[in-house]
Amino acid sequence: MGGVRGLALVLVASDEEACARFAGRTLADRSVALASSVGLLPVAFSPSAVADGPAGRDGAGSHGRPAPGILRPGAPLPCDLDPGRPVVAWRCDAAFVAGLLREVLAEGAPSERVVRDDVGRVAIVRCEVRSLAGRVPASLDGLAASLAAPSLAPPRGTPIAIGAGAPAGRTTQAAEADLVAALENPRDGLFDRLLNRRISRRLTPLLLDLPVTPNQVTLLSLALGLAAAAAFASPGWAWPVAGALLVQATAVLDCVDGEIARAKVLESDRGEILDVTSDTAIHVLAFLGIAVHAGPGLGAHRARVLAALFATGGLLSFLVVTRAERTEERWKPVGSRPARLLGSMLATLTTRDLSVLLLVAALLGLLRPLLVGAAFGAHVFWALALALHSRAMREAAGAPAAREDRQARSVTR
Repeated sequence: MGGVRGLALVLVASDEEACARFAGRTLADRSVALASSVGLLPVAFSPSAVADGPAGRDGAGSHGRPAPGILRPGAPLPCDLDPGRPVVAWRCDAAFVAGLLREVLAEGAPSERVVRDDVGRVAIVRCEVRSLAGRVPASLDGLAASLAAPSLAPPRGTPIAIGAGAPAGRTTQAAEADLVAALENPRDGLFDRLLNRRISRRLTPLLLDLPVTPNQVTLLSLALGLAAAAAFASPGWAWPVAGALLVQATAVLDCVDGEIARAKVLESDRGEILDVTSDTAIHVLAFLGIAVHAGPGLGAHRARVLAALFATGGLLSFLVVTRAERTEERWKPVGSRPARLLGSMLATLTTRDLSVLLLVAALLGLLRPLLVGAAFGAHVFWALALALHSRAMREAAGAPAAREDRQARSVTR
């Protein structure tokens, strides 16, 4: 059990509930995916023990017969875990995303915590193995009442009540739309909030019940990026405008693939790498097309030099930003000036707002000066970001020693 972070107890009221579909998969299967995404061992329990097995993948109900994979209240826990390991129990008919579980399990979060859904029912309870005394709880409400933890509603990602406990008139489709509407990305830019998310939140719910994966949407976005590059490379005014509109469409699809990944619980490291790589490739391809378009006015040699400058600057920016994002938990809490500046750069200059800038430049016939500015600006960006990241990481490495030094001085005084 060394690789198991803790235990996930999923309350399943009936086999019909376990087999009900939400966001393209059964609720039981969704719960297993949620538990696995945060390193918890999934175990189903039910007061009547008539629900489908914990995986719930075959869709077959038990028709009232006790299911061997379902635990009854009071039954011994199915594994021997350290008493301090976390336990997260939730209702199968509460829809939420893996990010909320990560928040509940985050280091520094209360070891006992109760989260209610959007109609006030207990949806998630976090405690420790020792709190269960080795036994499966009778109910989620009873477990919540036995803890000293206050009920907390998270600032975002509040569970959505579905099934029998949903508000009157809320359909599965409405609940899926509500869940998608609650998804947020801290890196969204101004035009993401004003335009891209408004479109994606209407499009994503239409795709949830279809066999569409986030990676397929990402590859479609990349294909549109290739078409955009070809349009930018064409002469005249209309083709570059069409290319800019295609890039804007890729920005919407970039929102859609993330929403599908979170709603369907299909997030993965491979998908994240594909998404970020695709975004970078689309922008590089777009400016390569712009260089071809600007060639007659700038001269073929200058256009090739600018294209090469932007391509190398874009690649180096991609590498620096990826490294900064992967170490964000180390340098961001330092709160120093370099860390704040780096955070501001990542928040403002790595958004999808570039697609709107391309559209404005195409409409006004300013693609040539945009190419010149982007070719040199990309190198300024990665060099400055690298310097700030290196400084912030050095400060993060020295922060523990600095705290110990301050504590030592306070003791001597």
